[in-house]
Amino acid sequence: MSEVLTIESVSKRFKVQRNRPRTLKESLIQRITGGRDEERVIWALREVSFAVEEGRAVGIIGHNGAGKSTLLRLLCGLGRPTSGHIGRMGQIGGLLELGTGFHPDMTGRENIMTAGILNGFTKGEVKAHEEEIIAFAELEEFIDQPVRTYSAGMYLRLSFASAIHFDPNVLIIDEVLAVGDSRFQQKCIERLKEFRKAGKTLIVTSHDSDQIKTLCDDVLVLERGHVVMMGEPESAIRFYNELMGQRTERRAAQFFREKSIKLSHMAEQHDRLGTQEVTISDVKVYNSLGEITDLLNTGDAMTIELAYNLNKPVPDFAMSLGIHSETDVKCFEILIESFISTLGSLSESGRMKCHIPDLPLLPGRYYINIGLYPSDWGYTYDYHWQMHPLEIIGRNGNSSDITGVVSVKPVWSVFRSD
Repeated sequence: MSEVLTIESVSKRFKVQRNRPRTLKESLIQRITGGRDEERVIWALREVSFAVEEGRAVGIIGHNGAGKSTLLRLLCGLGRPTSGHIGRMGQIGGLLELGTGFHPDMTGRENIMTAGILNGFTKGEVKAHEEEIIAFAELEEFIDQPVRTYSAGMYLRLSFASAIHFDPNVLIIDEVLAVGDSRFQQKCIERLKEFRKAGKTLIVTSHDSDQIKTLCDDVLVLERGHVVMMGEPESAIRFYNELMGQRTERRAAQFFREKSIKLSHMAEQHDRLGTQEVTISDVKVYNSLGEITDLLNTGDAMTIELAYNLNKPVPDFAMSLGIHSETDVKCFEILIESFISTLGSLSESGRMKCHIPDLPLLPGRYYINIGLYPSDWGYTYDYHWQMHPLEIIGRNGNSSDITGVVSVKPVWSVFRSD
C-alpha cells in the first residue's frame, strides 16, 4: 500500500516577543534608550517522523500545547517546517478551525462556492454538490444568510459538509467534532466511516478517546513536540493516560511541598487522583422530588450537584462528568472544555448542577465519575473514581430480562405465512 504522507525529521520553531512594551510611556522609554524587545524561541515540534499509508486512519493525541495543531497545519500546507521534509500525494482537505476560509459577510451558499473553487473545482462542479452539502448541513433555512449570523454548531455543520463532499484523498480534522450536538457528531462519524470505506485517508485529533478508538487504525502520541509513541488505539491511549498521570504526580508533589502538605494525603485515597489545586468538595444526587438520594428507578430524572474549591488561583478549568457501570462500561460522559465559556464566571468556590431528565439505565450498581482539569487537559486537578455510587432499580423492583446498560422496551410482532 502506498504512502500518502511522509513526515521526515520535521521541526517547527516560533519566535515570540518577550517584554513587549504595553503602554505609550514604555514605548517612548524604549525608543529613547534604544532598547529592543527580547525574543523567545519556542519549538512546537522537534524531529517528528512518521508515515501514513493510503486508506488508513491516524489519530494524533496529546495535551494542548503538545504540537498537534501545528503538525496538522503543516500537513495541510499552511506554513513550512523549520527543518525536515513533508511529502504529500493527492488532494488534502483540512478542517482545522470552525469556518476556516469562510467570509463572515458572505452567505453560506456563497461560501460553499468559494470553498469549492479554492479546492480546485469549477463553478459547475460545485453547483452539482451544492444541494447535497446544504442538506447534509441541515441549513436549508439559513443558507442564504451571512455566516456571521451562524452559531458555532451551524459553522461546524457547514464546514464539515463542505470538506467531506469535496472528496479529498486525505482529510485532516482538528478537534472540531467536539462542537455541535451529539446527534450531528454521530452523523459526522458515520460519514467518516463511509469516507474510510471508499479507501480514503483520515487524520484526526480529539480529546474524546471513544472517537479515536472508533475512527482510527493507528494513534500517534505527541508530548512537548516529540513523538513518544505510535501504535494501535488502545495501547496509545493507555500510554497517554500514563503520561498524564506522571505529569499529575510531579505537579502534585510540587504543590504539596509549596503548601507544606504531606503527599501521603493524596496517596492514601486510591479512588482519587490529582494535584488538588482545584478540588471537588462535595457531590450530591437529587431525585425528581428534590430529595438527596443514591437510589433511583429506571427512567427517573436526576440532578447531580457538584461543589468545587480553588485552592490556587486558576484562570479556568475543564471538567468531565460520566456514569460508568460496575464493570467499568461507560454509559455516558460529558466533557466541558471551559468552565467560563460554558457556565459563566469562576469564583473561589462554587456549585454547579447537571440535570438529566431521563436516565434510561437498567437495574444495577453504577458510579458517577467526575474530574477537573486545566484547560489544556495536561494533567488532573481532581478526579473522583468510583467514589459516588448510584443504585438503579426497576420500577416495581423486578429485574429485567434485558441485559446491558440501556433500558429499552422492545415490542415484538409475528407474521405467519400460510
